[in-house]
Amino acid sequence: MDTELSVPARLFLLAYDPKKHRLTNRNHLGVLLRAAVLTELVFDGCLADSDGRVAAEAGRAAGRISGDPVLGPVLADVAGGSRPRKWQSWVDRKTGATVSAVREQLAAENLIRAERRKLLGLIPVWNIELRDVRLRSKLAENARRTLRGGEPVDRIDRRDAAVVALAAAGELGIVVSRGDRRQFKRRLETLSAHVGPTVQALRKAVQSQQAAAAAG
Repeated sequence: MDTELSVPARLFLLAYDPKKHRLTNRNHLGVLLRAAVLTELVFDGCLADSDGRVAAEAGRAAGRISGDPVLGPVLADVAGGSRPRKWQSWVDRKTGATVSAVREQLAAENLIRAERRKLLGLIPVWNIELRDVRLRSKLAENARRTLRGGEPVDRIDRRDAAVVALAAAGELGIVVSRGDRRQFKRRLETLSAHVGPTVQALRKAVQSQQAAAAAG
């Protein structure tokens, strides 16, 4: 089952803390999932890099992906854009809609239970529950092996590499901790190069969010 999951689906499930029964890294979850969607579209041959900007490709997968509720809208936005945009621009766009789309897709596939409630009777929040904790455990163990294992990066599946590289760039500490980022810095750099430009774009998006938060 986990090999069939897209990169954004895997990262959403990995962002869930089964001990605290909630999603983590909420501040950066939107840009993380946007970068994951763009990465998936690159792997499917629908997007490519053109001098640092995102270009839509008329690949054979485009027709199938157009009907996907997570990937389709992003591909349509890129293809319908009036001018080419840099990768970070697409990572920063419509992040809330992307989080909602991934959540709804996972709920429709019975991988999570998602219920809307009001915190303190006022603030609307989503209560997320995993339907299969073992699936998340398998994804976490796979990410651990990808980061810490000795297998050459060029032999690692690009989606496995993407999960780890994006988790590090998006500061998803439950998957790649700050200590991991220091200890496995060179490994992460190699994995990031294996994945492509979305990793650096995500890193810049996170840094921009942190700078904005610090500025108040």
